[in-house]
Amino acid sequence: MSMKQLNRNFPWCDEHENDSFTGILKEKCAWSDEEYFKLEDELYDLSSKYNDADQLPRIMVWRLMRVFSYVMMTIGCHFNPNDGYKIENLDDEQLFDRRERFQLVFEGFFKGEMPKTKCFEYGRSNRE
Repeated sequence: MSMKQLNRNFPWCDEHENDSFTGILKEKCAWSDEEYFKLEDELYDLSSKYNDADQLPRIMVWRLMRVFSYVMMTIGCHFNPNDGYKIENLDDEQLFDRRERFQLVFEGFFKGEMPKTKCFEYGRSNRE
């Protein structure tokens, strides 16, 4: 089971990297599509290996849930006028599109039905 991208994005493991998707979001207040797509690709790969949610290793579930929670919380901070955090490289509409895609992909993973990327407003559409 390869969780390289997930581990890169999970701060509480040795493989965490500040230049991962969540690292860039935290340290540079920027959304990196390039790093996000690495994480998304891994979720699609893992979803094909684990067709049944009952098969998911608990460590994977915890890390995925924590990444999801962190990113959604960070997006909330961006939209909170009382919070000093802002994602600097996207306007609100771009961030809405990315939030929607992020949420659908993670929810699809846990449901066991990954979305077809051609339905998304932004990003790559190489999956059918």
